[in-house]
Amino acid sequence: MQARPLRCLAIGLLAVAPGALLGCASTQGAGHANGPTTAALPGTPACFWLRDFDGSWTVLNDSELIVYAPMYSQPYLIKLFAPVPNLKFDQRLGFQDVEHSGMICDGEVDNLAVPNWRPGRIPIVAVRKLTAPEVRGLLIENHIKPPSGSQPSKGNQGH
Repeated sequence: MQARPLRCLAIGLLAVAPGALLGCASTQGAGHANGPTTAALPGTPACFWLRDFDGSWTVLNDSELIVYAPMYSQPYLIKLFAPVPNLKFDQRLGFQDVEHSGMICDGEVDNLAVPNWRPGRIPIVAVRKLTAPEVRGLLIENHIKPPSGSQPSKGNQGH
């Protein structure tokens, strides 16, 4: 896919760390999510269909959130390239599937669209399929009370 080297170049130019460009070059073909910031994430690398995302999500912190797709049956951890300090206050989120596959995938060129934030699109560096115990652990780790029911409600659940 031709878009990956260009994306790595753009990310490398935006990054503060001088070694960021080299990090992208070393992960070509394997996806950009194999760096040290994603290696310790819980869950397994995965994809979810955009059509299955109904707007249910929980912000964990400025650069991680859990989305549910389809509906409430499967949680996914989304790790962003850069922090978004007001992420927990936004009421709407969207996804940009750059490759037009209909899916948001780990190691692909996809973005989170955040209204009223500049830049309005933040690259996604990891998508991980989570188990219920992993979700509970992430919520507790981020000082978020786990929901008492079996399903979170729509929108941001954590804040």
